[in-house]
Amino acid sequence: MENTGFDRLFKILVLSGSSLIVILGIVGVLFLTSAQKNAVKDEVSHSDHISEPKEIVLSDSSVEVGKRLTYQLSVSGGKQIVFRSSDESVATVDENGLIKGNAIGNCTVTAENENGSTAECRVTVKKVVYITIDDGPTKYTDEILAVLKEYDAKVTFFVVGSYYLNLTKDMEEQGCVVGLHSDSHIFKQCYATNYSYFRGIEILSDKVMKYTGKRCKLLRFPGGTNTSRCEPLWMRRNLNGAADMGYRVFDWTATTADTSDYGSAAYSLKNVKKSCTEDEEIILMHDRWFSADTLRKIIPYLKDSGYLLETLDRYPDNCYYFTPIYSKTHKDLPSKSVKITHKTFQIYEGKDAFLTAEMNPVDSTDFVRWESSDTSIVTVDATGHIKALRQGQADITAITSSGHRGSCHVTVI
Repeated sequence: MENTGFDRLFKILVLSGSSLIVILGIVGVLFLTSAQKNAVKDEVSHSDHISEPKEIVLSDSSVEVGKRLTYQLSVSGGKQIVFRSSDESVATVDENGLIKGNAIGNCTVTAENENGSTAECRVTVKKVVYITIDDGPTKYTDEILAVLKEYDAKVTFFVVGSYYLNLTKDMEEQGCVVGLHSDSHIFKQCYATNYSYFRGIEILSDKVMKYTGKRCKLLRFPGGTNTSRCEPLWMRRNLNGAADMGYRVFDWTATTADTSDYGSAAYSLKNVKKSCTEDEEIILMHDRWFSADTLRKIIPYLKDSGYLLETLDRYPDNCYYFTPIYSKTHKDLPSKSVKITHKTFQIYEGKDAFLTAEMNPVDSTDFVRWESSDTSIVTVDATGHIKALRQGQADITAITSSGHRGSCHVTVI
């Protein structure tokens, strides 16, 4: 009996010891796991500390930026970068490294990271000139592009509907910008009616789109916005229409006068020297037989005169245009309502017709835009010209610059 009791006690102690060993084992594993985690954490933290860049690097050590224009600096070497300008009257810089030129001169932009490492960029703010070339492309455009490539210069082309529109692709690929001028450039055609100009622009835009793959949003009216070739009220409406459709309108501040009877490269240079006097200039040229020689003369002159050549898509304001003739004697007159002469209209498939919008008051300076609720059934252009494509029904809507709407329900039979 005593042996039996002793045996039981021994078994209890053995079992208890086993449990204790298991418990101690578990504690040990947990301790080792915790220690390993801490070691890994320390190792990662140490690794991060080691790999964290200490030196800051800027994409440019010196840049030229046009007055009122911007330049984006790229930076690496830190998570918290602080930028500052040595002279904010010359150029400012925001928290993302975007430099803006304020006045002609020089300053230094400094970037500093959280480790105290700094890097500097010398900033030169220069005068800006935008060279624009109208009435191309022509058989002379290839030579013009060759000269631009030679001088690493970019210009803005305001094109017309010519046989050489395939060259708009070359213009874009060379870094130049394409704007729209007119489809015909015949004043009696493009300004024939109140809305005929934008009908031509729609046609021209489609042509350019075929070659460049993009829609142009820069616009120059033939003769400029103060031309006497267009009815003054119509031009005022056209300007409102351009804004409604998202176009940016540009006239010019200086000219080569290359369409005069004295037109030549030397004469163009003379006029540029005479008319380019401000910190910001838009030069008017035309695509002519001597235009390449003109560029060979005026580009070096402009650069030597402290100008930076830019394209008009970079222009800091939305538009630049003259005061239209109408606006010199009249104020804008918003519309109060608009209606289409037909509330309902039936048309045979494959046929076309014109709808007319009547504004109240009739001398409103508002422009009228047209829209179709279903262009697969019936389309409408800038003049209210509709085309019936297939059977069905759609609403044609006339929208004024003031936001008033009139509609016509069209049934194609």
